[in-house]
Amino acid sequence: MEIWEKKGDYLDPKRSNEIERAYIAKLEIEMKNGNCIAWVIEDKESVVASGAVTFISLVPNPSDLSSKVAYLHSMYTEKSYRNKKCAQQIIQKAIGLCASQGVKRIMLNASDAGQPVYQKIGFRSAPDTMRLFIAQV
Repeated sequence: MEIWEKKGDYLDPKRSNEIERAYIAKLEIEMKNGNCIAWVIEDKESVVASGAVTFISLVPNPSDLSSKVAYLHSMYTEKSYRNKKCAQQIIQKAIGLCASQGVKRIMLNASDAGQPVYQKIGFRSAPDTMRLFIAQV
């Protein structure tokens, strides 16, 4: 939930719990069917960093005729482990997995703090991307 709070989105405890339950349910389904792979880095039996890739289907484009695309998500590193290349290790594992499966596109939503990490590896912002969240009635 930290990423939303840093972007100025206040989440009351009830909404935070709803998001967490929905998130866990979604990942359990995707992991069981093989569409989501996750990695963790541990130190002394504690998880200090994590990240995951979920494979999704999008239309082909001129640079990639495949419809299989990877969405990199759930990237998190404990504060005391930041700047120790934990995120880079997970990202490299994700890139390796994608390459082994013939996936050519990896998408993600980066926090302001994470952008330099991704850029150093070769990710680029896509200014032509837009989104709309349809309000619930």
